Amino acid sequence: MRKGCFIVFEGIDGSGKSEQYRRLTAKLNEDYSVIATREPTKKTEIGNLINRVLYENTKVSEETLALLFAADRVEHTKKKIIPALQKNKIVISDRYVYSSIAYQTKGMSIELDMDWVSKINRYAIKPDVVVYLDIKAETGQNRLSNGQLRIGDHTYFENIIKQENIRSVYYSIFNFDKKTLYDFDERLEKIEKDFSNSKDGRTTILRINGDLPIQKIEKIISKQIEKIILKKKIKQKTKKDKIKSLTSFT
Repeated sequence: MRKGCFIVFEGIDGSGKSEQYRRLTAKLNEDYSVIATREPTKKTEIGNLINRVLYENTKVSEETLALLFAADRVEHTKKKIIPALQKNKIVISDRYVYSSIAYQTKGMSIELDMDWVSKINRYAIKPDVVVYLDIKAETGQNRLSNGQLRIGDHTYFENIIKQENIRSVYYSIFNFDKKTLYDFDERLEKIEKDFSNSKDGRTTILRINGDLPIQKIEKIISKQIEKIILKKKIKQKTKKDKIKSLTSFT
């Protein structure tokens, strides 16, 4: 069994994943040694370049952007995630390789080949848990009420149709049954189910109804993750560690 526990949060824009990522990190950091991180990274040259493309309208081709994400992920995985896991820590990441596959194949003006995107990301490792918050694209866009766009020309991601297409890729990646939680046929009502668990090899996929109240989602995540952590026998902090520890969001 691999040391540590690697937890990844995924979802379309407006799903609430970043809020739950922060809440779970704060909760687990009370008792465990936790590394909170995100992709794209913030404190690397590659990550800074990606953020300039997404937020400052720096121009690169879609293929180049995908390669930048893959390069950033290699550095992130080898220099931050794996070393922390080897020290038996819990690593929680806001997005990982699944975001690249979903967004780069269906979210850009040129839809890239899924096999190619997967191949350039072959150095990504399998998480122990993926927490996927499932909402409809319209719901996500309504939540993003401040009108901020990643870049000014709407090329990337900021579109209900694109977001629903991105969501469909997530469904394919995780082999979700479209008739649980939500169906893509807008004429059908939402099926009332709070969450489901499934397995993809070593990875547990925790799929949660993102329309639930924030506090209820938090409780579901906390309960399910705690079961996995206990099974992996992650060592808790000593009293001395609890006093001096501070979570660093990177």
